[in-house]
Parts: sequence; C-alpha cells; structure tokens
Amino acid sequence: MSPKSVLLLLPFFLVGITLSAQYTEKINTNRPGTSQGAFSVGNNVLQLEGGLGFGKEKHKLLDTKTNVFNFDYSVRYGLLIEQLELRLNGKFRADGITQTIGANEQKIKRSDFEVNTIGAKYLIYDPYKRPKKDSIDLNSWKAQHKFKWKSLIPAVSAYAGANFVSADNPFTAPDDAAISPKIVIMTQNNWSTSISGDWVLVTNLIIDKITTNDPIIGWIITSTHTINDKWAAFGEYQGQKSDFYSDDIMRFGGAYLFNKDVQFDANIAFNFKDTPSLWTLSFGGSYRFDWHKKDEIIEQPGLEGGVKEGEAGIEKDDVEIIDPQNSLGIQKIERIGGNEESDSLKLEKTPFINEFEDNSFRDALEQDLDERRTAERLERERIENEKIAKKEGKKFKKEEARRLKSEAKAARQAEKAAIQAEKEKQKMIDDIDAELDKIEKEQGVDQELDNIDKELQELEQLERELNMEEEQEKKKAEAEKEEEKEEDVDAEYDKYQKEQEKAAKEEEKRRKKEEKKRAKEEKKRAKEERDNEDND
Repeated sequence: MSPKSVLLLLPFFLVGITLSAQYTEKINTNRPGTSQGAFSVGNNVLQLEGGLGFGKEKHKLLDTKTNVFNFDYSVRYGLLIEQLELRLNGKFRADGITQTIGANEQKIKRSDFEVNTIGAKYLIYDPYKRPKKDSIDLNSWKAQHKFKWKSLIPAVSAYAGANFVSADNPFTAPDDAAISPKIVIMTQNNWSTSISGDWVLVTNLIIDKITTNDPIIGWIITSTHTINDKWAAFGEYQGQKSDFYSDDIMRFGGAYLFNKDVQFDANIAFNFKDTPSLWTLSFGGSYRFDWHKKDEIIEQPGLEGGVKEGEAGIEKDDVEIIDPQNSLGIQKIERIGGNEESDSLKLEKTPFINEFEDNSFRDALEQDLDERRTAERLERERIENEKIAKKEGKKFKKEEARRLKSEAKAARQAEKAAIQAEKEKQKMIDDIDAELDKIEKEQGVDQELDNIDKELQELEQLERELNMEEEQEKKKAEAEKEEEKEEDVDAEYDKYQKEQEKAAKEEEKRRKKEEKKRAKEEKKRAKEERDNEDND
C-alpha cells in the first residue's frame, strides 16, 4: 500500500465515525457502494441490483478527454443455507475519447464488459448469532451503557469466483487470460446506539487475477449510517494496485428505501490523480424477490425471543432467536428445539448471569426481560395496525378521489352538452334571421321593379303627349307655311331655335327611357341570379 493510500485511509476511518450512510431493516443490498457485505441475502431470496453511471476522464500525459457511460449489474441468490450466496456481477462500459495530436483532434469510441464475474460467498463467522453475555449490574446505568470491546469483532465471509474476459478487451491488460480467479475476504461490523443511531462498517480485501501476468490487489472500506427510516447516506474508499492500472477512489452518496423490497440510490465518485482524473455520477436501484420460508423479526442484538410461553399460540419449545445478519440490519430467526444447547429461555437460565447468583434474582431478571419483550411485541403490533389503518385510509381517500373525479367528469360532460345545445339553438336562430333578411331583401327588389315600371309608364305617357304636341305644331307650321310663303330672317331663326329645342327634348326623353329600361333589366337579372342560387 502506497503512503498516499495510507494517508487517505486514516482520515476515512475518522470520517466513518461521523459520516451517515445507508442502513435499512429490510432489503440487504450492497449498493450504492462497490463493496460486498459479509452477509448473504438469505436462503431462497433472489435480488437484482444495478445502476447507470455517467462521467468524465482526463489524462494529462496522453492529452485525452473521455466521456464515460457504464452500466453495472449484480444478481444475488441465497442457496440452500443462510450462509451461502451465489453472485453474478458485471459492468459494461462505453467511452467516447477525444485525443489531441498537434493541431488535430482524433475521436475514438470503445465499448466492452469491463468486469464479468461469477462466484459464491460463504459466511465463516457471525458474532451476532447466539452471542455470549457477560454479567451486568441492572442497577448501574454506566455498566449497562459502557462500550463493549467485543463489539469490535466483525462478521467474516469469503468469496471465490472466476472472471471472464473477452478477447481484445480495451479495458483489461492486453495479455489477460480469458478466465482467471478472484478471491475476496469481507468483514462487517454492525453497531446500534441510542445516541448516534445505526452504523455499519464493511471492509473488503480483494486478490484478483493472481494467475495472470497482471495480478490485482485491492481494498474497499465502506461506512454506512441511517438518517431516518427512509433515507440514508454512505462514504467509501477504494484502492487498487497493479502493473496495468492503479488508483484511489472516493465515493459519497445516499439511498432511499421505497418499500421493504425496493431501494433507489445515487452516488458520486472521484480520484486524486491526473493520469487520468476521474469523476462519475451514478444512479441505481435494488429489487428483492423474497421467497424466504422462515419468519423474520427485528430486535436489538441480545434480545432473542421475546415471546412468553403460551402467548399467541407459540410453545416454549418453538422460541426463536434473531441474527442481525447484514449491512442493512436484516435479522434472521433460527429456531431452537429439542435439547440443542443455546442461549434461550428453553434451558430456563440466563447465560449472562453468574452461577453464584440465587434463583430469585434470576427469576426477577427473566421476568423483566419477558415484560420488555412483550412490550416490544405489542409496540410492533401497534405499528403494524397503524400501517394497516393508514393503508385503509389511503384506499378510502383513493376511492373518494376516484368518485369525485367521476362526478366532476360527469358534470363537465353535462356542461359541454348544455353548451352544445345552446350553440345549436343560437345557430337555428341565426338561420331563421338570415332567411327573414333574405325574404325582406327579395321584397325590396320587387318594390323597386314596380317603381321602375311606373316611371316607365309615366315616360311613355309623356312621350305620347309630346308626340301629340309635335303633330299639332307640325300641322300649325304647315298651315302657317301655306299662308306665308315668304319669311324673313328672324322668322327662320325662330323656327331653327324651336327645332333645336324640340330635338333636345326628344333626345332627353329617349335617354331617360333607355336608362329606365336598362335599370329594369339589371334588377330583373339580379333577381334571376338570386333565385338560381337559392335553387342550387
């Protein structure tokens, strides 16, 4: 381990004391970190974990800038026994590299599986299973709350698996073997305190590809802590040493527990060098298919059982104890029966009371423990009833909202129908008004035509009167002509003036007559066109 790694490791241990991280009593997931917890998911439990990552790398010496996209996945299954877990995990990565050579930029794309590993994990040692208790003074607060050095003993697991690498993989060493072994030693400490809440510390020692020319030695330290029942955060330090690639990476993030089988998470990662510098943002989630057969309860370590003899139909021989089994606080139950030696009330003794103490003290202590366990059980039942009542309340609110929505929809439809009926009524009124206007207009045209006919008749009458006057004047002139055969210049001029006046009157009469006829024909033609349009 390099001095730089040691310097990074020391403050991280200090940060782990105050840092908050993910911890739940439900799903047991390794996300959002990259370390493996010591405990398995449980027998007959299938769990899917995965996430998407986006980031950038910048290599100072090669003068490259890389846009990184990756997808990591993990499939975990508890097989046969609680301590055994099968695991398939991998990571697909796609890079877009921009490299500057002189004044030119070259763009390169590459993608492949960076990791593909299948293996099995086995829990070697579990300090939370049937823990031995020391004698305590119930009258001393200090004795009950003092730090116990035994709590520093972690759970220990081992993982063995095989890596599978494709040919010409750009993310592995050039001469990497297609199949190589991987070994991981995992430790885990679970701490629950009344002051600072629940904490988990996970460490991984990784020995990878030891049969190849580029073996890898790695280590991961993850500190987790719950914020509340739903939210959590974490911090993680990862180191890796090999001839192909070495790095020190820090990760920080958080998680949200959607329900007991679903969790969502996010984290950021960065390193401390520039060959290359790394920055990544990841989002992911975990989903559990829980087909576990045994019942599960959640209690503090050391308060096994909690059910009196004969309560809720449970016999004393069927007393169950818990196992705080994983980094998320899930505690498993193991049944005690027959003559099996264990720390339970089945043997009618309290293992953390010294043998020299009398039975009355032991009985009083066991009675106190039973009362506390019963109170805890009643509290759990109350919480469960509250959950059921809340669920029923949500269901009622949902049905009420659905009913109100249906009523509002029906009201909107009725309003739309009323508006449509009003529109149709208004349209009918407008059509009637238009028809009446049309009739009135046609009646007005007929009146104009009648007026024109009257004017034409008056003109014809005037024309007849003028013709009669003309004939009379003509007869009179002829008579005067016969009487006066010789006329002077003045008489001829008067005659010429009268003829001109007569011609002007005739021309004016003819013009007015033509205009009246033309107006009449125009009106008739317009009426015929409107009649044709109405017929069409």
